[in-house]
Amino acid sequence: MGKYKLTNRAENEIEDIYEYSILNYGTDTAREYVSGLHEKFEVLAENQGWGNDYAFIKSGLRRYEYRSHSIYYPSSWSGILIVRVLGNRQDPARHF
Repeated sequence: MGKYKLTNRAENEIEDIYEYSILNYGTDTAREYVSGLHEKFEVLAENQGWGNDYAFIKSGLRRYEYRSHSIYYPSSWSGILIVRVLGNRQDPARHF
């Protein structure tokens, strides 16, 4: 299993995604979506090269799209650090 950690900011973004999803799509859908995010974090930790290189935003940064959101992370020998989980319409240059 791949190892990943989340920054406080990424944890807050996931909480916001969960709350938004409950209000707009219901509890079951919210749980499924957030669970899917965490599953994708594990897969990315095992396959760190899957994401697109986003070093033009920040050195070492990678981006991977999951449904309506993009996961931003740098990789290392010990796993990945999820630094942001942004909506696909959000401009990453404004958030880094």
